[in-house]
Amino acid sequence: MKPGNIILFPKWQKVLEEESVAAIKEKKFEDALEKLDNLLSYDVKNHDIYTGKLICLMELERYKEAQELCESLIEEKDSHYYQYIHIYLTLLFQTDQYDTLIDVVSVELESGNVPNHLQEPFKQLYTMSEKMRLNVELERSNVFLNALYDAVHQDNHIEQWRLIDKLSKTTIQPNEKVISLLANEHIHPLVKTAIYLWLKNLGVAKPVEVHKFGIQMKVIPSETPEVNESAIAKEIATEIKKIEQSNPSLYEVMNTLLEHYLYALYPITPSIDESFYIAEALLQIGNDYLNIAVSTPEQAEVDKYIQEIKTTDLLYASIIDD
Repeated sequence: MKPGNIILFPKWQKVLEEESVAAIKEKKFEDALEKLDNLLSYDVKNHDIYTGKLICLMELERYKEAQELCESLIEEKDSHYYQYIHIYLTLLFQTDQYDTLIDVVSVELESGNVPNHLQEPFKQLYTMSEKMRLNVELERSNVFLNALYDAVHQDNHIEQWRLIDKLSKTTIQPNEKVISLLANEHIHPLVKTAIYLWLKNLGVAKPVEVHKFGIQMKVIPSETPEVNESAIAKEIATEIKKIEQSNPSLYEVMNTLLEHYLYALYPITPSIDESFYIAEALLQIGNDYLNIAVSTPEQAEVDKYIQEIKTTDLLYASIIDD
């Protein structure tokens, strides 16, 4: 039976409180938690009871419950706010939630309201979390790298791309073995694009060798425009934008094909002089995909890009599922 609105006699309240404290001291956390929950069921709520319950939940490794309770107490922003924050940070550290811990400490320290006696513990937890996060990231990255080399050996292009995508979201620098994949003729073009973008996002300023679609080149990632920011990308985008008002569906098809084409080629970019032929090729393929019957003049230059765009679209679809 639930106590409902029944009031607990002060004597019994004091007994339960004392017994719960004694049980915690004796490390009988299940017993202590039962008594604390009993008090809470009678609507006896105070800082000591909540703190005791948090200790019990954490000692019993019921971390999810402890985190939910701590978060609800923090939301109340009462006079014990920073004590709950301290417990919350300890809980986050124990459960390896280093990113969240770092974010919380950053916000609280920037507020300038953290009590003096808690500033140093907060900073220590922040520093330890940064180190632990880096260690975890290094371990995870080594697992990903070993899996990547296995995927290369097995010629598994989809797995290669997936692992590069994961690695690129870490702060780990790609080693020379990974960079050499850019010149490996057996590596899928989209995997090479993912590797190159990883280097670019890290601001790599040294030349790297890229072999792609029969082209060999040395390029500096940090100096390469984004996929859609090259001169020809902007030129073609402007050209096909004219179709959007009259035929939005055709425009969407053309724009998607252009994105796939540029991504598959990257960091290779066609000459700006070819923009007209590429735009015309996109138009013809778009009309064909949408079964729009139009008369098109035969142009060798356009046919060349029609084949290129169709090929890169298939390559894109073989790796990335939009």
